Amino acid sequence: MKSIYTYTLSCFVFLILLSGCKTNKNTFIHRGYHNLTARFNGYYYATESIKEGEEKIRTSYKYDYDRLLPVFLVPTNETTKATFPEFDKAIKKSSNCIQRHTIKDKKRVYEITTAGKWIDNNWNVIGISHFYKREFFSGIEAFEYVIRSYKSRDKYKAMIWLARSYNEIGAPSQAEPIISMLKEDKKISKYAVKELPAVQADYYIKRGMYKEAEAALLIALKGGEPKKKSAFANLLSVVKTRPSKKTRARYSFILAQLFEEKKDNRKAIQYYQKVISLKPNYEFVFHAKMKQARLYDVKSGNIAKLKRELMKMTRDVKNTEYLDIIYYTLGEIFEKEKNEEQAIVNYKLSVKNSTQNPKQKALSYLKLGEINFEQANYTAAGGYYDSTMITLPKDYKDYNIISKRKETLETLIGYIRTIQKEDSLQRVAKMTVSDRTRFIEKMIKKIEEDEERKKEETEALLAQNSNPNNNTVPNNGLPNLSSGGAKGDWYFYNQTTLSFGLNDFIKKWGNRKLEDNWRRSQKALSFDNQSNPNDSAAAVTTNGKPKSTSNKKSVDYYLTDLPLTDSLIQKSDKRIIDAFYNLGSTYKEDLNNNKKAIAAFEELNNRYTNHKYKVSTYFQLYRIFESVKNKAQADYYKNKLLNEYPNSEYAQIIKNPKYISEKNAQKGEVELFYTDTYNEYALNNYASAFSKCNEAESKFGKNDFAPKFAFIKAMCIGKLKGADSLEIALKQIQVYYPKDAVAKQAQDILEVLYNLKNPSEATGAVNKTDTFSLDLNAPHLIVAICPDDAAIANGFKSALADFNNTYYSNSNLSISSSLFGSSDQITNVKTFKNAKEALEYIDNLTKDKTVFSGKVKLEMFTLMAISADNLPRLYRKKQANYYKPFYDDHYKLQK
Repeated sequence: MKSIYTYTLSCFVFLILLSGCKTNKNTFIHRGYHNLTARFNGYYYATESIKEGEEKIRTSYKYDYDRLLPVFLVPTNETTKATFPEFDKAIKKSSNCIQRHTIKDKKRVYEITTAGKWIDNNWNVIGISHFYKREFFSGIEAFEYVIRSYKSRDKYKAMIWLARSYNEIGAPSQAEPIISMLKEDKKISKYAVKELPAVQADYYIKRGMYKEAEAALLIALKGGEPKKKSAFANLLSVVKTRPSKKTRARYSFILAQLFEEKKDNRKAIQYYQKVISLKPNYEFVFHAKMKQARLYDVKSGNIAKLKRELMKMTRDVKNTEYLDIIYYTLGEIFEKEKNEEQAIVNYKLSVKNSTQNPKQKALSYLKLGEINFEQANYTAAGGYYDSTMITLPKDYKDYNIISKRKETLETLIGYIRTIQKEDSLQRVAKMTVSDRTRFIEKMIKKIEEDEERKKEETEALLAQNSNPNNNTVPNNGLPNLSSGGAKGDWYFYNQTTLSFGLNDFIKKWGNRKLEDNWRRSQKALSFDNQSNPNDSAAAVTTNGKPKSTSNKKSVDYYLTDLPLTDSLIQKSDKRIIDAFYNLGSTYKEDLNNNKKAIAAFEELNNRYTNHKYKVSTYFQLYRIFESVKNKAQADYYKNKLLNEYPNSEYAQIIKNPKYISEKNAQKGEVELFYTDTYNEYALNNYASAFSKCNEAESKFGKNDFAPKFAFIKAMCIGKLKGADSLEIALKQIQVYYPKDAVAKQAQDILEVLYNLKNPSEATGAVNKTDTFSLDLNAPHLIVAICPDDAAIANGFKSALADFNNTYYSNSNLSISSSLFGSSDQITNVKTFKNAKEALEYIDNLTKDKTVFSGKVKLEMFTLMAISADNLPRLYRKKQANYYKPFYDDHYKLQK
């Protein structure tokens, strides 16, 4: 009987569970079953996946402590791919849960939102997963659906994440009404109470409202504003809801940065100390200590103790990777104390020890550049600014200002080096033949001695590395590269040591192309080093003549550059004159260094009594001395201008203060006359327009609109006299106005005329069926074209399938391949909603080291996004280069 009873009960339970699977019945049993499974099957495992993804984000997040830290940790476009598996899994779990456990009406059309307690939670999970994948608009759709469709308290969580989404996409104005609704709602959930202050702080920071952000962060540190209860109840509430220690440390760090931003150093130091006391991790604590140290008042009595503590930190092994930051901090302290000598020493030590932090190296170089710039040591400053720009991130707050100063210094140094070089060449040229020969022979001897010394050093190093008993680490810090003479142990056969050397090079110099002058980030300016005569003489000839010999150890090799005739001396003098004038102008206009500008202009006038810039230098010197209140010198140059160049424009400016405004008025008259002339041409009144062009020449003479008048005149000639006359007139424009925009227009018309006269040489018409159309919103595919090698193509397809399963498991992408032409294979990945998704896929794919490894190398592949309409046209040509120019022009810009 007992067994029959058990069997009957089992069947009854089974039937209940079986009937509970139906989603069109809203009974107690059905609701219980679906709520139970939705919570502990779908929702539970989905939230676990989200926790895994969030933990991966937390552990891999790279903070930039020189910027305001983020209130929330969100992966970047570059790092988000690493967490795709976790969040895709969460989306899949919750999607299946919603599909299987949403209770609907009897017709299974409309959801009964009050029946399922965990469906809205799963929708939130989907929205959060899309948020972390940076698919913000998909996330926004999910959160808005929860807010619109469900009345449970989980809608408040959706509102919090919706506000975060709007903040993240740069639309804080859309987050504002959501935040206001949450603040005014008295039934707000505990989750929203805890998270709302941080969301507000994020909103205020993105709006630049730092004062309001401070207040919000102070509340966030406590875990939200507690409701009015007893003091003990409030205390318990705070303990339960306040953020984790790591989150509180981040909030405290942000508060310290905000106080630092408004120069409230006392409070900033106080909150950096809170970070230290929370002990989040050593990196956070270290940077808080460094920030504190930079804020201390150097006039206080504790500064000597602080410097001793920092020096002590340099000897601590765990600070090895932070030595560059410690020395940089010491440099800032010495700089505050006006001890620039010690500041420079520490900034140089920072550069020397900066092996893993390119940005810190750039900031240390920048400090060295700024100090030398303030000391007017522009040559040294230029070198430091050049080094700064190699590794300084382009999104650094003052990047454009620093870049502009670097360019100015490079230009300045170019003028200085030109003067030095031409002076050196003229000095050698003025020697007697015997003295000149002896001088060059000494140079050659020095070159030979240097080469011999380098050869001996290389041989000694090779001998040291070839000694099998030598297992020590050399002084340069590199491991012993050879330990027995076996082929696999030689440096260039040993991949471990080769990688070590490559990484060491990149840490010091960044990614640099192998080419001449590779040390310089700007190749346009490569100067001869006068301290090394070999470098100066070995340059490309300045006389426009080819080298008589390529042997750098021959006297004749160095004679080619020398200005040995009067005409070459004159050309050399012209280069010196131009350089001196531009040097003085740069000092005055770009660097505001009047003292050096005066020296450059006066040196130019003293060395050359007659030159083309003389009247201009007089006026520049007059204005400089007038600005520095040196009336005597200002009057001296004013009188020289009026007496020696009374009819010059500069003299007119001195005589008539209104000269410039009157000239501008005349310019307005010319512009009006040009407009009338153009209107006549546009109305096909070619004879009238031609006449007006001639009138403009006699009435206004040389003016800014002269090239435009000439162009209209040429076009009128073409209309009145024919193509041959038009061709002659256009060529005259190119002669008279080669640098004006009309010269390019003239060239375009001349090419058309040439093609009309030579139709056999003109480019044939393009078949319209083979032209590409641009529609970035249309469905797109990815094409990957590679050599027709089975090992490469098959390996790529296999790796690509794994890549898609790992990171794009929910995208339903398919892969196909075929022969492409006679020697290539083409692989298609489809389908993407639009060009943006396709380009993001390419970006993620090219960064994946597991796909492109072994024989499958990235450089073997041409990866392009292409619309479905354009794909047949590419297949007809079967050439990647046929589509690539179109792709580069239109799609790379989108990236």
